[in-house]
Amino acid sequence: MLAVRHADIDLPPADNDPPLNPAGHRRAHALARLVGPAGITTILTSEFTRTQQTVDPLAHQLGLPPHVGPSPSVLAEQIRAGELGDVVLVAGHSNTIPEIITTLGAAAPPPITEAEFDNLYVITIAGDAAQLVHMRYGAP
Repeated sequence: MLAVRHADIDLPPADNDPPLNPAGHRRAHALARLVGPAGITTILTSEFTRTQQTVDPLAHQLGLPPHVGPSPSVLAEQIRAGELGDVVLVAGHSNTIPEIITTLGAAAPPPITEAEFDNLYVITIAGDAAQLVHMRYGAP
């Protein structure tokens, strides 16, 4: 599974559902270039515009429609059961991505600060064990 916080938005946000800013759109394209070849079978987002815009270039590249994902506990069950395919990408938020990671059984990542938009988490699951690799993508 791959997990990212949505790409860059203007801070502080003007409303509850801000769109990506120009840097965010560039980061969204960087995400598509980086993970496009990873064999993604399912793309999940939250209901918010910024997560959907983050995966839009990738979704178009792969011809996969993004879907609003379930709660972290349901998502973990679906991933472990193989219901979402082999490689799932989730675009979420600074509070939901760590919860998804720990619900899958991996170690909690450091807190994601308000100004961090470049985290890419790779979670591999083998049996009951889950391992986390934390990377950065796009411009710093």
